[in-house]
Amino acid sequence: MNFIKYFTTLFLFYIIFIIKAGAQTPGTDGRVSGRVIDAGNGQPVEFATVVLFKKADNQPARSIQTDMQGNFKLDNIAYGKYLMRITFVGYNNFTKDSLIIGANHKIYAFGVLKMHAGKNSLLKEVAVQGKKNSIQLGIDRKIFSVEQSLVSDGGSATDLLANVPSVQIDVDGNVNLRGSSNVRILIDGKPSLIAGGTVTDILQSIPASSIETIELITNPSSKYDPEGQSGIINIVLKKNKSLGFTGNASLSGGTNNTFNSNLSLAYQHKKVNVYGNYSHRQNNRSGGGYSYRQNILTGFDYNQNSVQSGTQDGNQIKAGLEYSLTDKSSLAFSTNINFRDNNRAQNSTTNVLDATSKLTQQLLANTNSPGNGNNHDFNLDYSTRFKKPKEELTANISLGKGDEHNTDDIFNSTYNYATFGTLRKEQFNINDGQSRNWNIQTDFTDPIGKTGKLELGYRTTMSRAENVFIADTMDFVSNARLHDMALSTDFVYDEKTHAIYSNYQQQFGKFGIQGGARVEKTVINTSLANINTSNVQNYFRVYPSLFLTDKLSETQTLQLSYSRRINRPRDRQIIPFVDTSDPLNLRTGNPNLRPEDVHSFELSFAKYWKSTTLTSSVYYRRTNDVFQFLRTPWDKIGTSLTSFYNFQYGTNAGFEFIARTDITPKWNVTSNVNLYQGFVKGGIVTAKNVLGHDTTTAVADQSSFAYNGNITTNFQLPYSFSGQVRVDYQGPQAVAQGRTKVNSGVDAALKYDFYHRKASLSLNGRDIFNTRKFGYQTNDGTYINDVQRRFQSRTFLLTLAYRFGRAGDSARGKDKKPEGGGAPDDIGGGGGPQ
Repeated sequence: MNFIKYFTTLFLFYIIFIIKAGAQTPGTDGRVSGRVIDAGNGQPVEFATVVLFKKADNQPARSIQTDMQGNFKLDNIAYGKYLMRITFVGYNNFTKDSLIIGANHKIYAFGVLKMHAGKNSLLKEVAVQGKKNSIQLGIDRKIFSVEQSLVSDGGSATDLLANVPSVQIDVDGNVNLRGSSNVRILIDGKPSLIAGGTVTDILQSIPASSIETIELITNPSSKYDPEGQSGIINIVLKKNKSLGFTGNASLSGGTNNTFNSNLSLAYQHKKVNVYGNYSHRQNNRSGGGYSYRQNILTGFDYNQNSVQSGTQDGNQIKAGLEYSLTDKSSLAFSTNINFRDNNRAQNSTTNVLDATSKLTQQLLANTNSPGNGNNHDFNLDYSTRFKKPKEELTANISLGKGDEHNTDDIFNSTYNYATFGTLRKEQFNINDGQSRNWNIQTDFTDPIGKTGKLELGYRTTMSRAENVFIADTMDFVSNARLHDMALSTDFVYDEKTHAIYSNYQQQFGKFGIQGGARVEKTVINTSLANINTSNVQNYFRVYPSLFLTDKLSETQTLQLSYSRRINRPRDRQIIPFVDTSDPLNLRTGNPNLRPEDVHSFELSFAKYWKSTTLTSSVYYRRTNDVFQFLRTPWDKIGTSLTSFYNFQYGTNAGFEFIARTDITPKWNVTSNVNLYQGFVKGGIVTAKNVLGHDTTTAVADQSSFAYNGNITTNFQLPYSFSGQVRVDYQGPQAVAQGRTKVNSGVDAALKYDFYHRKASLSLNGRDIFNTRKFGYQTNDGTYINDVQRRFQSRTFLLTLAYRFGRAGDSARGKDKKPEGGGAPDDIGGGGGPQ
């Protein structure tokens, strides 16, 4: 299947529907407008979500978010009977029923609508059936609701992220945002959950069913940690938000020995909110690939084929207790526990051919790597509101701890056809890691006038990680293990960062400005305890940010932003342990790797039509001290060493748009396209070879045009069935010494709701055509490499889910209307057409 033609055809088909949706006007000249304010203080409620539901089928027909003044206007509304609902975090839902729009009754101008604050009102249900918007826009972020991602049912956080616009997942499960792997991953707004182990392992062990929303912050303000080149991805886990007892459970099973289960229980009454969630996930992963290498100088070819398999067993526990000390202050404690087991195996065969294509050697490599790990984090949060409206102080103390234990049994044998001799080598590795991460912060928000806001804050983070690698080699003469001092390491990473920030926001009519700065002092100590060497990085930096927003009209918004960021190397990028599991492709970290200094600019435009929402961005990033992986010759028999090195700078300029179209009330399509030009300034890199000598490699400048995109369509079918199909495509991308290959795939799902919508059964398939493969081609001056691998073969899952307690009642639409949410006196102008 030609995926370039396939994806292009689907995308052009979708563009036609966007144009068609924006052009349809007959019988659709209704209008609803108003201004939403806080009933207590009269301040505008900005970014509240306004949704019109069709009374005929209780499906959302139109939606919009209020502007900085709380205003909204929905134009080009089709004739019919509607219910209007306005929601925002911390307020009771506002509803207005029986809005009849027709030829004689086209306009509803409500004037002022008052929303009442309510501490228990975050997700109180009203008696309508409708789904939340899949995309919500804030001044500095995009929020994606994941409850409609049917193709991720029964999957992990990694599978779910792969379905979020702008996000890609590579062969090893690493997360990329807008083509960059240097992205900050947060869990519930904090990094503590991933203090130990790798981010990849943690994400693969978190079930998708335990996640509520995913937030993309591509150009964060100074309020946020500047870590991450391309921005922040914040994964928000579910917790209790409803009065009374709620609960839900799900069970999944499928191919590749995949089994998942999830149970959530919660109870909220008056001043106390208690919630807990337990999830279990296990599956087998199978993959493989090839690596073709040619020595330019000798003409020798190295052809390797490999098969990979693995098992994963992960458990996730989240629990919390929130207590209202007074009407304006609360104290909360929460904990996350993650423990997992895994076993990875890889078998490869490498044939070595001379310049005449004669087989001279055959290398067999077998690696078995069992391991386990656990992470614990504990959070204590305090918040209080003052007499001044929206004046608030919050504080947090959190501790994250992690432990990892992994072993490798690597057996290599080389058969020489000239001498008919076999050389055997066996290596045993033990990798023990411990990590600890403290976070102490406080934030203060002070409203200034009617449209201004000042934010001040302080934060200290203290992180320490120690990784002990013990390597033994087998002596086949004595049949005993011998300790290998050259490969064994004891690496310690210690980082302390102290930061203060200020951020000011003000609205001048339709024009808004937000600016601030974050000042950080960072000290990083890395050391190799076994050989008594250390390295210190000590720097003081200021990270400014600026946002300018202009509301061009009721349906168009323009925003220009700038921020300075930093990307510090992590995990295997800096740990100097030599991974020998692939005898021809050794890998190691670089403890001298410097952090990247990132300057990010972005111009965004949002446009709303009757049934289409379009957000587009033009962005540019310049990254000084950019680091890239690089292959250098290790010996003269074809082995290379891959590590990370700093280059002078790199740039990334691109255009991205995300669009959602409601083609019909029961059919919508969301698409994302990202086009960008990448550039990396080359240079001379000095590396070590097998003898410990310095070798130099000249790296040329690398520049290429790259693109990626995806289309997701959701549709409602008769008899309570619904479905989803997703297509993604990743074009080639420049890397140091070469470029990556094309990667694409198709996912699909079908869901059936039954038992008064309290239960559902869904079937989903990921990578249906078995095409999702990753690869690259490089030329380092000595070797030409052609590599291709796959992360996992296609998977099919069947998931049964059930909601009970008030969650089950909500599914049937039996919740009462929230207090103060829809009283007639809340509607300015009497609530009638004007």
